[in-house]
Amino acid sequence: MTTQKTNTEKSTEAFISTLYREAARIPPNEYRVWALEQLSRVIDFDAAFWGSGNSADIHFHYVCHVGLDEDYACQLQQTLPINPIKDAVINNLGKPVNMQDVIADNDFYQSQLYQQLFQPYGIERILAAGHFDQNNGLYSLLSLYRFDRAQIFTEHERQLQERLVFHLVNAASHAFFLHLHAGNILHHKAHAASAICDINGCFHEVQPRFVTLLNEYFPNRTGVTLPFAIGKDNSTTHINNLTVSFKAQGELMIVTLRLPGPLDLLSQRETQIVEWVCKGLTFKEVARQLDVAPSTVSNHLYRIYDKIGINSRSELAQLVDSQR
Repeated sequence: MTTQKTNTEKSTEAFISTLYREAARIPPNEYRVWALEQLSRVIDFDAAFWGSGNSADIHFHYVCHVGLDEDYACQLQQTLPINPIKDAVINNLGKPVNMQDVIADNDFYQSQLYQQLFQPYGIERILAAGHFDQNNGLYSLLSLYRFDRAQIFTEHERQLQERLVFHLVNAASHAFFLHLHAGNILHHKAHAASAICDINGCFHEVQPRFVTLLNEYFPNRTGVTLPFAIGKDNSTTHINNLTVSFKAQGELMIVTLRLPGPLDLLSQRETQIVEWVCKGLTFKEVARQLDVAPSTVSNHLYRIYDKIGINSRSELAQLVDSQR
């Protein structure tokens, strides 16, 4: 027994390590399915569902699964009102719920829930865990399924899932932002933070500092969505003394918050001049772009130096690079 526990502990530690170590290698859109496949080496199951959504309505806006089809998420959503397992999970967030502890087998296998949702998929045993982040309002459901009614989930397996749900959710978020950083889609400076939102401002993934900035600069915000409207793709604006940038990522939007820097003091034309100068254009070339005299460009540039407190092109290039 001691040897078995030791081996289980080793495989569990290896699983946790693999989740984070391989985050940079697995494409973000494949990471959750890959993570569930790795989990099956620690806890035996035949199928699994992983959904994330907004706690306001427990609506799953991001789902993945193994051993199930594309209709399962919709069927699960539709049967939530008659699903006592859902209520048990919500009332015991962070602690996995074994189906047989919620409803007796005889009642379960004769229920409308079983006949409508689980029986068509051959699901006979369920171990479900919920995870909720109070800061960003993201709710995750991780359900493991077995097709053999005689193969009951054990208390040890329940404890394992309880330990691993946090790492699965955290590693998935880590992997997502890691790839965005690697693709230079996000700001790399420590003072910037991002969230992935839908068009309604509901969070899909959120960096902790993003929530910190929201709480600091929007102290009266309520709910679990953005306290401002989603902007246009590749746009930047200033809200409540924060610089807010928007960049489309498929159907979602990357929203980045940062503290304003010196370059945010510049007008639109001054910003354009800075970009051209830092790309190596001469005064004459910039003047041609703006249809003005080269001396006008030179005067603009020196006013820019004075406004942001620098003295040379090299300092300007360093400042642009740091703010990017």
